[in-house]
Amino acid sequence: MMSLTYMTDINRSDTNQPRNSHRDSWDRFRRWQKITIDQFGYALNLILIYAIAGLGYCFVLLKDDHFIPGSSAKCTVLLSLFALGLSTICGIGCVLNRLRDFRATQKRTNPGSGPGQDTPTKEEVDQMGQSTWVLFYTHVSSFMAGVIFLAATLLLTYGGKLR
Repeated sequence: MMSLTYMTDINRSDTNQPRNSHRDSWDRFRRWQKITIDQFGYALNLILIYAIAGLGYCFVLLKDDHFIPGSSAKCTVLLSLFALGLSTICGIGCVLNRLRDFRATQKRTNPGSGPGQDTPTKEEVDQMGQSTWVLFYTHVSSFMAGVIFLAATLLLTYGGKLR
């Protein structure tokens, strides 16, 4: 009878404090979650920089007097400008949405902090997270399309020099 009561006391103390293995797995999860968030930010910023650089290159190319594209190259350079512009807009939107998402998550975890007392619902925070991923995937795919169209423009215009 004594050992049964003793076991119950041990179980009660276990529920109040996490076990070492549970705490270790939680620490690993938090560490990998931070790494994932950091890597997402690095990828987002890198592609955003390249999209802006690609837009700049398109404008420099159009300004060049020696660049005389044919009709199909004109079409691909316009498609490249559109795709790289869309990528830039989505990248900036993704950055701003991430900041909103971080602020909303911070307000949910600590409702008394920050300006205003309106704490967003879990559904609103989840929607912000989904919007971030949609913007990121649109950012990446339109960047890739813009680079492909720009490469096609250069090949159509200067491909004859490869012979």
